[in-house]
Amino acid sequence: MLRAGRIKAFAEAIWQWYGSHKRRLPWRDLLEEDGTQRAYKVLVSEIMLQQTQVQRVVMTYKRFLEVFGTLEDLAGASNAEVVRAWRGMGYNSRALRLRDCARAIVGTQSAFPHDMAGLQSLPGIGHYTAAAIRNFAFGISTPCLDTNIRRILHRTCIRAERADGTWHKNDAYLLCLAGEALQRALDRDKPERTTAEWHAALMDFGSLVCTKRNPKCRSCPLAAQGLCKAAYKVRAQKNISATRAEPGREMAGRYVPNRIFRGKIVEELRDAPHGLTLRDIGARICIDWSPHEHERWLKSIVEKLQRDRLLEGKANGRLYLMRG
Repeated sequence: MLRAGRIKAFAEAIWQWYGSHKRRLPWRDLLEEDGTQRAYKVLVSEIMLQQTQVQRVVMTYKRFLEVFGTLEDLAGASNAEVVRAWRGMGYNSRALRLRDCARAIVGTQSAFPHDMAGLQSLPGIGHYTAAAIRNFAFGISTPCLDTNIRRILHRTCIRAERADGTWHKNDAYLLCLAGEALQRALDRDKPERTTAEWHAALMDFGSLVCTKRNPKCRSCPLAAQGLCKAAYKVRAQKNISATRAEPGREMAGRYVPNRIFRGKIVEELRDAPHGLTLRDIGARICIDWSPHEHERWLKSIVEKLQRDRLLEGKANGRLYLMRG
């Protein structure tokens, strides 16, 4: 089958599957007439979904918007207020980037830019997030690649990924494929087939069927129609990133990365309005805490959190979530 025909058939198969399997998520099908408010809610969801599973995001997303309902609310928040509202999400620096993005918008024109250049000029906004805002908030058809879309297009049109999980084609090539697929997916005679729905369909398909490991090829409509070049060829991939040497240390017979300790430190300080000393923190997050053995190591993590504007130290030797 020629590429154009394959992509058209691929798009139709995705639409048919999505009609029965669409997920209902709080950041979809937004009813706000104000484009800036829609874009704000989409932005919050996209930043939260980075490196975090959907079900974990759902409750935090609702709670976060109850605290910071508008761009202006978030722009006026301190570091500590934002990190507290981010509870349960991890990767707390994302919360500060989100707040800084709100400040940048409010400080210039109090409205989201619609063009890719303007969106990507905002703090922490890359190509994918900018395109997602255009697709989901403004209905502007914009090809984009997230992990799900990249995986689906590569497997369908090229081949299975290598044994180490890397791709045979780069993102520039895949973005062209994404553009072709988007063009074929939208139909003037079917106005319900919007760019927002198309990208939601791909993300749902990648999350539920064409998964990273052990994809459900036996129930996949693409495999059934002979549209997937990787069908039944994707093996359970070894998680290469998890096996790389990552800073951390042994605790209770298990290697714990420093990023886990970072999250624990922030979690302890969320509920400590009067702050904690370095040794207080060590005793709370390390079951084998020994000041003599671990204080220098813990201090290096705290210093990194301070550089990331998550913590601040006071003259009294106590640490706090940064209030600035």
